[in-house]
Amino acid sequence: MKNTTFLLISVLAIANCWADPVWHCSRHARPTKVEVLSQADQFSMASMGNSDEVIGVSILDLMDVYSGTPVKVGGQALSACFISGNDAITAPAMKSLGLQASAAQALARKSTIVQSHLYRVTDEIGMQNCIGKHFPAVGYLSEPTETAHLMPCF
Repeated sequence: MKNTTFLLISVLAIANCWADPVWHCSRHARPTKVEVLSQADQFSMASMGNSDEVIGVSILDLMDVYSGTPVKVGGQALSACFISGNDAITAPAMKSLGLQASAAQALARKSTIVQSHLYRVTDEIGMQNCIGKHFPAVGYLSEPTETAHLMPCF
């Protein structure tokens, strides 16, 4: 019984390491009642998403932004957050876009010199903070996560 339990835990741990990353997008801020009244004469940009909850981006947008090509969402520059180093989910995330993690990492390093919208973080907590801070933004996490600032979008 002990060996079976150990084997099951090992298989689950290995499967979790190879899990596909989950792409996350910025959420629209929920306006307060006062903000709704003050914005009554303003309109919402259709390109900000198909839902009230999350910005709308396509796979091509993800490919472009992680390749260093500027992408606009609702007239604003789309930001991309990237976990640097040898993080277990970075390679599969970039591979899902047909990109190499090393190329995205080089662009992220360059973005600290030249103004760009590709931000380097060190872990998943940093990824969540980055997506929340740089609205509109995209990134990836190992599991579906929903906060006031982000939610899964792919």
